Amino acid sequence: MDYEVICVETSDLLREAFAVRLEVFVKEQGVPEEEELDVYDAEAVHFIAKERGSNKVIGTARLIQKSPEIGKIGRVAVLPDHRGRGVGTQIMQVIESFAHERNLRYLELDAQLQAIPFYERLGYTASGDIFLDAGIQHRKMTKTLHRAEKETSTT
Repeated sequence: MDYEVICVETSDLLREAFAVRLEVFVKEQGVPEEEELDVYDAEAVHFIAKERGSNKVIGTARLIQKSPEIGKIGRVAVLPDHRGRGVGTQIMQVIESFAHERNLRYLELDAQLQAIPFYERLGYTASGDIFLDAGIQHRKMTKTLHRAEKETSTT
């Protein structure tokens, strides 16, 4: 692995995460910038994938806690030159571990239709009708995070 995934803790890294999103969603996919950056960014926990050595940010995603048990993953983006190398998978795994540590039980996301097979390989299940978000077809996907059973003692 020539990259690492970390939780964003500085405004500089957050700006770099936004730059990846603008490159992927606004420039590549034509999403209006005012729709891409939204009010949820302030409350979300952001994650980035950085190249080792150069520290260049090559991927990002965010997690919003919707309730004590439900988190919503969004804005998953990897720069074109780094796709197909496991970067997105690693970002998702780090988010899932983070969510599990915070006792979230369910994760949901809105997947672009072309990305559904990627999320299915990670254990997410599509449900509901196709809907448009920023003019792009999506479906809702969910995953249950398994909790370790607590040991009980018998006396």
